[in-house]
Amino acid sequence: MLPDISAGRWCGRSPLTPRARTVNTQGGRMTGTSPRRWRLYAVTATVLLVACTPTGNNANSSVKAGGKVTVASWQEQDSLLACNITAAASHACAYINPAMEGLLTVKANQDIPRDPKLSDYWVPELATEVPTLENGDVKVSGDKMDVTWKLRRNVKWHDGVAFTAKDVKATFEFWWLKYRDKNPTPLVSTSGWDQADSVDTPDDYTATVHFKSVYAAYLTLGTGPYGILPDHLLQQVWAKTGDITHDKVTVNIPGGYNGSDTLDKVMVGTGPCVFKEWVTGDHLTLVRNPHWWGGGNRPYLNEIRVKFDADANTELNELRTNTIDMGLDLRPSLLPPLSRLSDVTTVTILDSATEHLDINLHNTFLKDVTLRKAILMAIDRQKIVDTLLLGRTVVPPDAWMCIQTGAWCLDPNAKHSQYDPKAASDLLNNAGYKLQDSGPCKGFRTDPQGRCVQLHLITTTLPLREEQEVVIASDLAGIGIQIIKPFANVPASRMFGSCTSGGVIYSHNFDLAMYTNNYSYPAEPDSIAYTAYHSSQIPTDANGCVGQNTTFSSDPQLDQALDQARLSVKLSDRKDKYIVAQRRLADLVPEIPLYQAVDVEAYNKKLAGYKGNEFWWMNQTADWYINQ
Repeated sequence: MLPDISAGRWCGRSPLTPRARTVNTQGGRMTGTSPRRWRLYAVTATVLLVACTPTGNNANSSVKAGGKVTVASWQEQDSLLACNITAAASHACAYINPAMEGLLTVKANQDIPRDPKLSDYWVPELATEVPTLENGDVKVSGDKMDVTWKLRRNVKWHDGVAFTAKDVKATFEFWWLKYRDKNPTPLVSTSGWDQADSVDTPDDYTATVHFKSVYAAYLTLGTGPYGILPDHLLQQVWAKTGDITHDKVTVNIPGGYNGSDTLDKVMVGTGPCVFKEWVTGDHLTLVRNPHWWGGGNRPYLNEIRVKFDADANTELNELRTNTIDMGLDLRPSLLPPLSRLSDVTTVTILDSATEHLDINLHNTFLKDVTLRKAILMAIDRQKIVDTLLLGRTVVPPDAWMCIQTGAWCLDPNAKHSQYDPKAASDLLNNAGYKLQDSGPCKGFRTDPQGRCVQLHLITTTLPLREEQEVVIASDLAGIGIQIIKPFANVPASRMFGSCTSGGVIYSHNFDLAMYTNNYSYPAEPDSIAYTAYHSSQIPTDANGCVGQNTTFSSDPQLDQALDQARLSVKLSDRKDKYIVAQRRLADLVPEIPLYQAVDVEAYNKKLAGYKGNEFWWMNQTADWYINQ
């Protein structure tokens, strides 16, 4: 559980309940107040933005508009489309979130009610309401389902073209209906989109999606950053090769970008921020959209600068010197020095995500579940939490797919394997893994066929991860499993690149791979479980690298449970199926969950209007302003 370090106490709460913690650092002492994604870790630079992101007409009449804010990030992506189109990079979603809107966006953590329904996590954006069975926007007839989206009027794309139902239909065509499984754009996954059968647009402000079967996770389609794409720009691409990472479009944004480039380098949205420029390795600039539909003289800020830095420590130093106004995705290990910054507010948010080890189930040794279970018991994960993360998070269940916002489907008897190196050694001894006292495998084990058990562990070049590697390698050596050194860590762009470009995990070019995997959307286990564990989602050259099942998980019983969990919009029905899936995953051990991920954001107290959000950072920047 998260600790409350006010007055030196631990204040316990369930790690499965979404609550943000704001830490007041006045007087060098943190006092907790509690009111209430793959996280890719890489290198950085500088991004320039202008106040932007919707929450409805929440204008504050006392706010003086204007001013600039600098936000630092330590991960620059090589494509803006890395936000859930060609990859699943949380940092990319932060940069594009103020400009690119969807039908819905997520609610700030502190605004989520207790005992929330799935719809309570969402706020209408380009739609005017969240479609549900209760309001009649979702209709189920037999095994078919229709979802009607009622759209916001008087919205324009940044280049002046009106937003209409054509854009919703074009988005579904882009993802699936036009090309099916032969999309020229290298998509990270078409999961969910492939359940759509057609889209009707009876008028400019109504779009009805017809699904070929009931699809419970319908709220994840067309929502969030890049939720809806502009039809008029897609038409330019479709007139060429159809690859939005390859075909240039011509863009003319008043006060923003003017020119031609691919849609992975420029963006035209409907949000409160307008794209102006991206100087690779330095900054990305968004400027104020004076015509944003949110009203109330918002966005308040004239500019937000997101600065790409080398690492989280650089962000800390820049907060200290007032070089930046906000640092994204800081580490829990930096909380003590952050607490000494009297003009900085720090927020921690426990995520629907885990730092974990992917296991390549095609590896000669790791295909043996006995070895996988021994590895799980041999790593002192609580020690990692206590020492490297200062106790700010928890060790999740062995099958972690129903945590935090997804806790509604958690197995009440979820398995939690304990640190037990003796039991791990006994397991290996009984299975014929022999500890050698001489020869080339001296000090380590051979498998039942007499081969030295040697494994590579790979991760990104992040200091915290490198520290974790050392702990894990030492723990595994304690039971006779050799992790080959030196570690061969890689930048995030290499780690998470597509299999067509030689990306490590999508090419399955690893034995053990360490990174953070997170829900793509709130309270929706399908957004992680189906893409990560269903056998249809194994990325290969043959399927164009579509899918995020990087471990080669392939189990008929698991597939069946994940399939059936999609076929009802009733949570009770879905929970039963997800419990089956969790128990199967706990038996299969395709990965080792290390700890539940935790976000740390810090900002200067002159910045007001900030609300924490675990899914898409910088989600409500239209409400940010400078305290005068």
